[in-house]
Amino acid sequence: MAAGTEGEAGPVGGGGSDTAITRLIDRRGRCRLAYEPVADLARGVICGYEAQARFPEAMSQQRWAKDAAARDLEPDIDAFLVCSVLAARESLPDDSFLSFNIRQGTLLREPVQRVLAEAGRLDRLVVELCPRAPAADEAELLAAIARLRAAGATIAVDGVGDGHGTLRQIALLRPEFVKLDDSLVRGLDRDDAKLVIVDMIGHLASRLDAWVIAQGVTAVEELDALIQLRAPLAQGPLIGVRAKTLTRVGFALSSYVRERGAAAIEPGALLSLLERRRPLEPDSSHAERAALFAAHPGMMHLPIVDGRRRPVAMLERSAFEHGEEPVEALLLVTAASRVAEVAQRAMLRPAATRFHPVVCCDVQGRYLGIVRVERLVDALTRAHTLQPVATA
Repeated sequence: MAAGTEGEAGPVGGGGSDTAITRLIDRRGRCRLAYEPVADLARGVICGYEAQARFPEAMSQQRWAKDAAARDLEPDIDAFLVCSVLAARESLPDDSFLSFNIRQGTLLREPVQRVLAEAGRLDRLVVELCPRAPAADEAELLAAIARLRAAGATIAVDGVGDGHGTLRQIALLRPEFVKLDDSLVRGLDRDDAKLVIVDMIGHLASRLDAWVIAQGVTAVEELDALIQLRAPLAQGPLIGVRAKTLTRVGFALSSYVRERGAAAIEPGALLSLLERRRPLEPDSSHAERAALFAAHPGMMHLPIVDGRRRPVAMLERSAFEHGEEPVEALLLVTAASRVAEVAQRAMLRPAATRFHPVVCCDVQGRYLGIVRVERLVDALTRAHTLQPVATA
């Protein structure tokens, strides 16, 4: 197959210029790329980009994969991708990395190995390996990875948490980056099981001196949960959309992330525990309330705010299901409040509301979010665990 529309030479040979695969290649004989930014959740800046093939509108990735597999051209197409990513590094902003995803088996094929061997130094390049299709020869894979690292590249394991043997791959490859599957990030703030899993993966990665990258972040609530869990890196539509050029891009939530990130590492800060649950209006209908509870099975409480966004009541799921009215007795705190102080005040409430979430407001008394009591307890436990042990 011709490398481009004007017949430049490239890794792919042979005929078939009418195949859909040729539409991936531009006139320079390179794969068309799009770049998705990766944010540093501690500093609130863009620190890297993931390069992905740009498919024509009428051509899906599944169609490309089927066409390429039928012609045994997957290694050649991936070689085009690697060539294009290597060339794109010339435009890479300072202090940032560029990553790309490749199948383990394809990485070992001759076209890809040739391109990488001829590239020289691979500094600031992150090679993402997908565990769904592990290489048959592990010794050969480890040797290839050793060559990549010797040239300056780093390794990422992609799709961690989707149940395809990723823990074994992490143990085998000892990657510098661990990429959470977007299915694990989706709705993270509303799913305690996912929170535990992401926290566990974070601890595992830190023990192996690896960085966690959360993929597919689409909501501020998910971002808040990741910051609370101290996930270092994130990407997704909320961070930044894919662009055709590799230039320094703005990060709309940079100041917000810096504020929340600073709170997350400050001992006792309440802001890091905040969940920005969507509040209800006092005149919201029974159907609206039922629909919101149905959409979020793990949500036990819904705050109610007035027209000036001041909290006025709390609706508990079980009470709502029994036809009871919202509770108007609320514990209101500011974002500057300390965790220990808030936990103590929460435990002094009447038994009926003792375990209701605390409602956090700004200095004007407007609703910011809620803090669940179990998160207060967890934060206190963590703080106690991190205290140095006194010695005689």
